[in-house]
Amino acid sequence: MYESITVVGERGQITIPKDIRDKEGLKAKDRVIVKIENNQIVVEKALSKKEKDKLLAEYYRKYAKLEDETSRDWEHVSKEADAMLDDY
Repeated sequence: MYESITVVGERGQITIPKDIRDKEGLKAKDRVIVKIENNQIVVEKALSKKEKDKLLAEYYRKYAKLEDETSRDWEHVSKEADAMLDDY
């Protein structure tokens, strides 16, 4: 775990220590998310548009695959149900 102490300036600004910026690949003008989580202030690097687009594309590929598998399962179930109803 990396830990460092920094000072909050008069305007509420803090400087993220260099070793942490280097470890996380933070550069000037990068966006960060600041939130309260479990009563702690958490700062994390925000995803770039390119990273978000990549994650969305991956999600849609997985969703399409799941949708296709579910559709095939329902076809199978439907055929079994029709066969059972034909027996009556």
